Amino acid sequence: MTPVYRAQIDHPAVWTSKSLPHGKADLVRALTADELAGFESLLAKTKHLDVQDVTRQDFDDPRTTPLMNDVREIVEKGRGAVILVGITPDRFSEKDMERIYWGLGTHLGVANVQSASGDRIGFVEDDETNPVKRGYRSSGELTWHTDSPEHIGLMCIRQAASGGMSGMVSVLAIHNEIQRTRPDLLDALYEGYYYAIPEVKFTDKPLTDEKIPVFSNVNGVVSCMIAASFMREAAKKRGEPLPPKLAEGLDLFMELAGRNDMNLRFMLEPGEMMLWNNYLFLHCRTEFENSATQKRLLLRHWLDAFERRPVDPMMHARINAYKWAYREAVKRKAS
Repeated sequence: MTPVYRAQIDHPAVWTSKSLPHGKADLVRALTADELAGFESLLAKTKHLDVQDVTRQDFDDPRTTPLMNDVREIVEKGRGAVILVGITPDRFSEKDMERIYWGLGTHLGVANVQSASGDRIGFVEDDETNPVKRGYRSSGELTWHTDSPEHIGLMCIRQAASGGMSGMVSVLAIHNEIQRTRPDLLDALYEGYYYAIPEVKFTDKPLTDEKIPVFSNVNGVVSCMIAASFMREAAKKRGEPLPPKLAEGLDLFMELAGRNDMNLRFMLEPGEMMLWNNYLFLHCRTEFENSATQKRLLLRHWLDAFERRPVDPMMHARINAYKWAYREAVKRKAS
């Protein structure tokens, strides 16, 4: 039997902009009137709780729980990504949106910390005090990458005055194209390389102990983890060049991700939520510019899925680095 990483992958998450004739609209799931009424009921039910104290049991309503069961099925077993639309600023306040966003996340997984500060909801906005130069706290372009855990979500609260367009591309579609055109690069991509993660660069563990694979194949299930800049920075810190085949593979990977016939680009409108499987998609963002009256803000969650996708264990090293950085920060504060 031909190993799956040497064959073309057939899966609902293998899609490109060419195969989605309506673009963003093909990923949209419009919320119904009953579901929106359910959210209003849940807001009233949980208003005595701090947002991040709300549990899955608290955020349970017969009008909304089936929705999240459907979303989980799409993200974990279907096309891998969905955009929920229908929550609008004229009906829900920014604090209402944050509570709905957190509550929906409790149906997908367990919230991870996203920095040494321990934030479990990331505020994606321009922050000039950003000490470790985290990309999501800047206004600059974010090139194609995956984040750290399995489930990722973004909710648009406010758009920028200009810019801030999102992009997604299927890693399985990229895998198929590499397998078709340059299969000799796959071994290096499956081996991967060490990471230099910005959040831990000021600690005594600035590099991962082991290599993190770009592609993982466990029981015939292919997944991806890629942050090319982290690998290149690790090579600098180790005083060595990236292995030639890996360097060539990363260049081809990013070239394919940037092709207009492969990726999908769109704007998230206020109130819209994009939820996806981080092991199946790269995402990016264009540079944005705020004005005095219009400042971009998105909410982000990083979730460990309740039923984890089988991946190479080293793919968990990246999120574990953030958890470790937070634990170390807590220890320093307590000492």
